[in-house]
Amino acid sequence: MLHILNGDSLADKFPNDIHGDRAIIRECLVDGPVEAHSLEELWVVRDEFLSNAYGNSPDQNYFEKVVPEFEKILTVSSNTKVYCWFELDLFCQVNFWFVMHLLEKHKGDIYLVLPEKADLRLGYAELNDRQIEEHYRDAKLLTKNQREVLANLWKMYQLHHIDEAMTLSKQVVFELPFLLPAVQAWKDSIPHGEYPGKPKATIIEIIKTIGTDDFPKVFREFRNQVPIYGFGDLQVKRLYDEVKKEAV
Repeated sequence: MLHILNGDSLADKFPNDIHGDRAIIRECLVDGPVEAHSLEELWVVRDEFLSNAYGNSPDQNYFEKVVPEFEKILTVSSNTKVYCWFELDLFCQVNFWFVMHLLEKHKGDIYLVLPEKADLRLGYAELNDRQIEEHYRDAKLLTKNQREVLANLWKMYQLHHIDEAMTLSKQVVFELPFLLPAVQAWKDSIPHGEYPGKPKATIIEIIKTIGTDDFPKVFREFRNQVPIYGFGDLQVKRLYDEVKKEAV
């Protein structure tokens, strides 16, 4: 059994009573470039972007901290049951689509564990051990078609094929209803003309509305207004800095 956990925060609170190996996704594929012709090229692209954007420290080395966790997924044995622990926001969903792409040839069962009733801003963070274990017991077994849809969404995301992704997410809205809001958030984030995309536009509007550019206040309001993006303070701060720079 392999549990794929989206982030160290979930891994840190994951109940010990839930047995199995763990792979921790330490990526934010929703942020920055993902175009690449191979996984090896993608690792290089991502390492370069994250180092430049966030200044990785030595203990955050991409090829020591991130890639080995993905390799656990790539090398999982064919009969292993895989449980994917992700949330509803776009940050989590893009990572999930990529994981499903990595599992495209996996022969064993794949389950999705999704905190659908949790506060979108908090997800698993608001659940206690008992509630997390209940989610595990209620895990959804993904069908062959659902697995293909999720893997294909990664390819569409990588190629910026938003219209195809919208069409696909609408086709499976009854089977996988959480996809459409995430894909819509992706579409809304794309700049066009003078519109900078919803995340930046939201930051600009927040600064105007609250009358201050104090980042902690802007960040809190951003999380309240557009929790569908699931951005942490690092992602919002990068957008905030760009907004400030562009306003000069």
